[in-house]
Amino acid sequence: MGASTLDERCLNFVELWLHLMRLINPNSGQAMKSILLMVIAALALLSAIASPAAAGNWGPAGVRGGVSVDGKDDGAYLIEAFGTYQLPWGLRNKAGWGVGTEVAITAGTLSTEEDNGFIGTLGPAFRLGNPQFPLELDLGISIAIISRDRFGLKDYNGIQQFVSHAELIYHVTPGFGLSYRFQHMSNAGFNGGPNPGINMHLIGINWYP
Repeated sequence: MGASTLDERCLNFVELWLHLMRLINPNSGQAMKSILLMVIAALALLSAIASPAAAGNWGPAGVRGGVSVDGKDDGAYLIEAFGTYQLPWGLRNKAGWGVGTEVAITAGTLSTEEDNGFIGTLGPAFRLGNPQFPLELDLGISIAIISRDRFGLKDYNGIQQFVSHAELIYHVTPGFGLSYRFQHMSNAGFNGGPNPGINMHLIGINWYP
């Protein structure tokens, strides 16, 4: 697969993403372009200089859950299932160290002592590490949709949110891993008004096909 074909797929993905954001919030298009620029630039660089990665494969998949960092979030906790799909961009040296790319999708429940609702996310992520080394770092940013914008006393000001994360994964075996994720969710100011956000500690179980 040539670099031009990869770039075309990348641009098509961005156009679709921006179109969805305009449907949700007509005023967010220009801001979304600014946020996506760094992600797209990194993917384009990888497509230009790297050999194709093992693309077109699902994995890992699993479950994770955790609680809010701040006690002021009405005891908020999250439980979700996730899956990932490998993208055709990657860069590694001869020793195996480098970065791979993927699209991650999640679906779960965000709950407090008073309320609970659906949360789903979709977005790109970067995996940094070495297949021969048990620790791996995963960094990403996703679009999030929540089924309600108020949980307990906290109003997240809109069902359109954004989730960024840093995750450390320990590969216990080639097919099984444990993870710790620090995750931030907020509306990034796109919905106007307050932008309270929430930070969470999450523990996950990963299965690799």
